[in-house]
Amino acid sequence: MHHSLIIRQSASLFLIFISLMAAPSANGSDEPDFKKADQLTYRLYQEKKWDSLILIGKQVLSQDFDYYYLRIRLGIAYFEKKQFILAINHLSSALKFNANDPVALEYLYFSYVNVNRKADADRLIASMPVEMTTWLKLKTPVIREIGLEGGATLIPVNNSKGKQNQGIKPIYTEQDRYGDSYYGHFGFNLNLWNKISLNIAYNYLNFSKTKSFAWSWIDDRLVSKADCTWGYYNHYSFDTLTMDTAFNYRIIQNEAFLEATIPLPERFRIIPSFHLLNVRYPNIQAHYQSQTVTDTLFYVASRDTAYTFPFQRSVYTLTQNDTSFYNYVAGLTITKDFSVFTLGLSGSFSNLNGKNQVQAGGWLTYYPFGNLNLYGNTSITGFFQGDESRVLLNQMIGAKITPWLWGEGTLLYGNYTNANINNGAIVYNNSDKIDYRLGANLFFVLSKHFQLSFSYQYYRKEYLQLYYINTADPLSGETVAIPQTKYYPYSTHSFIGGITWKP
Repeated sequence: MHHSLIIRQSASLFLIFISLMAAPSANGSDEPDFKKADQLTYRLYQEKKWDSLILIGKQVLSQDFDYYYLRIRLGIAYFEKKQFILAINHLSSALKFNANDPVALEYLYFSYVNVNRKADADRLIASMPVEMTTWLKLKTPVIREIGLEGGATLIPVNNSKGKQNQGIKPIYTEQDRYGDSYYGHFGFNLNLWNKISLNIAYNYLNFSKTKSFAWSWIDDRLVSKADCTWGYYNHYSFDTLTMDTAFNYRIIQNEAFLEATIPLPERFRIIPSFHLLNVRYPNIQAHYQSQTVTDTLFYVASRDTAYTFPFQRSVYTLTQNDTSFYNYVAGLTITKDFSVFTLGLSGSFSNLNGKNQVQAGGWLTYYPFGNLNLYGNTSITGFFQGDESRVLLNQMIGAKITPWLWGEGTLLYGNYTNANINNGAIVYNNSDKIDYRLGANLFFVLSKHFQLSFSYQYYRKEYLQLYYINTADPLSGETVAIPQTKYYPYSTHSFIGGITWKP
């Protein structure tokens, strides 16, 4: 009996819709009758038949009927179905017909809140009547949120694969390896004039590093002196000696980040940013010098003459100088909201580690269900540094696990060395090559005002070894030292926790 009623109601709705679409207008065209369309959507709205209202409303819009009541009904229907992204689209359109409508303003405000678009919600408060903000107890805060986080990156001991220089005997080698590091962040978001918001952040990073050197040289040593009737001669030994030394030091990095979000008409946003980095560390370098020394081979008494031979002696010296320099990243992102999608185009110019970099790319954020139950972001970026070019990929998938817990998984693929992400907010300016990064994030909503976050990141990186080997020149036959480089893989594990407060 219950199923028969549902079938009859669905059939009745279908027949009404067909007759509505087929009804001729006064001028004899095939366009649907506006009055009937409005009456049908109004009846479905009163009966709270949200699925039917959405189906009919979309058909009416496709016939170029667009007006306030249709949009507000569709917006409320999507809101009741908790498809807040789609509700935002229709409620925003409703406000184009009636900018001061309190119903549209209220539903739109809470739609923004439910998808964590607090900045858009705060901007909307300025459009509300005073009595409405008083009733809802709303006010635009100067500080929208404050965040604090910190963590550490741990590197397992001896986690590089293989042996260095296997089967090769270099005459000189050096490497500069990262150890454990620590990270701290403090940031806040401000509401400024004309609905502009500003992110301000400070980052502190402390890296431990070990720079090691090893070299070999031929040591000439007088072993004995033999007297003869004609004078004397000397015996020398030529031994290969090696030197191996290492220095532990730290890199201190202080960063300041600014980012403004400027809303534009038609759901566009322009987001400029600037990231300034100060890097300080002791710069340890090895200097090579070849000296020509003269040793006495033998002495002829009758001629009172000592006969000598020249010998090349290698001398290495190490120097340490404190160094401090500034790097920067200037970024710009333009976004546009489309239904359950947000399209972004991003670009940046940076100067990191003595080189200039240019990035340009696009990304797409999507909400399949029109809310934060499931969402994702896919981006592709072109990276250019001198004659070098790379393609960088970034994928994120997030989902609501419980009413108070969200989880995200991330993948960064490609060599991100000297690159940046998130409009320049995160900069990978360390010297090692980054192959890829895997990450997992958890967000705990403790209350209206507090949120906790925990993040784990796995990096696959490669460090560089520089070494010289003696090679015979095929043309001259002389032995020359040829520089070589080789990368060795290793892994890191980062653990970060944070807390965010919102008024």
